[in-house]
Amino acid sequence: MTSSLMQQTMRGPRWNRALSDPLFVLSLALQLLVVAGLVRAQTCPSVCSCSNQFSKVICTRRGLRDVPDGISTNTRYLNLQENLIQVIKVDSFKHLRHLEILQLSKNHIRNIEIGAFNGLANLNTLELFDNRLTTIPNGAFEYLSKLKELWLRNNPIESIPSYAFNRVPSLRRLDLGELKRLSYISEGAFEGLSNLRYLNLGMCNLKEIPNLIPLVRLDELEMSGNQLSIIRPGSFKGLVHLQKLWMMHAQIQTIERNAFDDLQSLVELNLAHNNLTLLPHDLFTPLHHLERVHLHHNPWNCNCDILWLSWWLKEMVPANTSCCARCSSPVSHKGRYIGELDQNYFHCYAPVIVEPPADLNVTEGMAAELKCRANSLTSVSWITPNGSIMTHGAYKVRISVLNDGTLNFTNVTMQDTGTYTCMVSNSAGNTTASATLNVSSTENSSFSYFTTVTVETTEAAHDEGHPTVQQKNGPTPSSGIWETLPPSFTTTTTTARTPLSTKATDKTYTVPVTALIDGSLNTLDEVMKTTKIIIGCFVAITLMAAVMLIIFYKMRKQHHQQNHHAPTRTIEIINVDEDCVTGGPTMEGHLTLPSLEHEHLNHYNAYKTAYNHASTINSIHSSAHEPLLIRASSKDNIVVNKDTADRCKTYEKDVDRFVRRNKGHTGLERHEGFFSIFWTSN
Repeated sequence: MTSSLMQQTMRGPRWNRALSDPLFVLSLALQLLVVAGLVRAQTCPSVCSCSNQFSKVICTRRGLRDVPDGISTNTRYLNLQENLIQVIKVDSFKHLRHLEILQLSKNHIRNIEIGAFNGLANLNTLELFDNRLTTIPNGAFEYLSKLKELWLRNNPIESIPSYAFNRVPSLRRLDLGELKRLSYISEGAFEGLSNLRYLNLGMCNLKEIPNLIPLVRLDELEMSGNQLSIIRPGSFKGLVHLQKLWMMHAQIQTIERNAFDDLQSLVELNLAHNNLTLLPHDLFTPLHHLERVHLHHNPWNCNCDILWLSWWLKEMVPANTSCCARCSSPVSHKGRYIGELDQNYFHCYAPVIVEPPADLNVTEGMAAELKCRANSLTSVSWITPNGSIMTHGAYKVRISVLNDGTLNFTNVTMQDTGTYTCMVSNSAGNTTASATLNVSSTENSSFSYFTTVTVETTEAAHDEGHPTVQQKNGPTPSSGIWETLPPSFTTTTTTARTPLSTKATDKTYTVPVTALIDGSLNTLDEVMKTTKIIIGCFVAITLMAAVMLIIFYKMRKQHHQQNHHAPTRTIEIINVDEDCVTGGPTMEGHLTLPSLEHEHLNHYNAYKTAYNHASTINSIHSSAHEPLLIRASSKDNIVVNKDTADRCKTYEKDVDRFVRRNKGHTGLERHEGFFSIFWTSN
């Protein structure tokens, strides 16, 4: 009835007048668009199921190859799992501005185009696990400003480059587990994730822990199922807020001293199902908040080095000492819970300092180190001159304890002068060794001296197989400034929990240790002066070598040029008599010239006139005693005495006259200009 009424109305004159009004037509068009939008907002794709007023759309296991059309704009939850989708195209979800959870896992997704998630300004969770992605689709995460959770586990991703997630700084949870083809994680892979709370890197075949320093707010870290082998100090640097750390089935064999010192907020630690046999002394001491530790299924070797762990478990987990681990060796303790071990089962001895500290003289402003090395399962701490105790991780402005027990000074001052004591501890007690640090101002000269340390080992009366250690001072200088210094090396041995006899037997071993400290160390100014002199000498030698090299190449070049032009130079060797005979022609038109030495003809390109006409033939005579005149095309000067020069000038005129007469003769091999001679009297 309503439709018939509308039809009658639309056919009436009023409707015709309304259609002629442009404003009415525009208003009607807008109303139709609104109605169409409402209809679309409340639609559901035929292959999906919808609920909660179309806000929840489930399209799982429908064989879909693309995102279906017709999804309601009111959708907040969209499940597209277990389909055949391979590519997420641009603007596939552009109209779903209210979408909060998008599940695309267990598809065949190989590529996610840039802009694929455009319009999802309110997206909170994105699930992409169990797909075929080979790279992190960083460009596709643009504009996901509210994304909190990203799941990428079990994809064939091969590498994680730097800034892979910098477009989603809002992330709280990141799942990268089971990336079994992962071979490389960049140092800056997690840059920008300052809000991340949970990170899963389990079962990624990692051989070492990646750089996690940017994750300053990380609470939970999953590293299980990797191939870590060794956990080193600094592996968890920056994770001061981490509360849970899981490293099960990680093939861990060794955890080095101070490895967990950065985890000051750790509450739960899981090291189950690894290959651990021992842990360094007091490994968990810096972990003041640690409440739960899982150590089961490890081949623990129950000896003196594990006693500290037994005491720690009794103190921290008093209600259930059998919760954690059993002894695997020795046979006498196999199957026993670590928390049930008693010190009476073992004969333990205080640690030995392998490399004790030595007195050190330094200049103010320099760096310095006091070494103190012992067994890796012991703990090392330092007592400063003011009585404070420093351990690894307890940093001061300029002083820190390194992983190997060394006390490091980055910039010493006069206030650092004093005696520093290294204390090495294990389950049986402590061993200490002291050294004096002497800091002098840059205006004073430094001193040097020798320190001899004698280590005397005395066996315990109750067990000859395990010696205790006592270390004594050796000889030190007895004159000068060093008379006022305390002993450079002192060591005391204490047994905190196991009383040991100090009665000596006949077996005594003396090991001399001599240390040379800063032999003849010059002041900083002298060192700089010496360095400048050495550099100056080096520069001077280099310049001299360069000059000599230039001269050598110039001489070589000149020599080469002379050799190059020598073959073109014409030399004339003329035999003349001692008086430079100027005899005229024997007949008209003839001139008698001196003969040429035949031996010189073999060495020089000498000039020799040749005539075919008998009337002009040269009279050749040879005399070994006649002087030689050498003439060349380059007009070399020949030095002779004055009389000889005068006679030779006359001879020259005769030669010129001879040439002019026979200028047209074919037998003359050279032109007349060749015979110019310059004579110089000496």
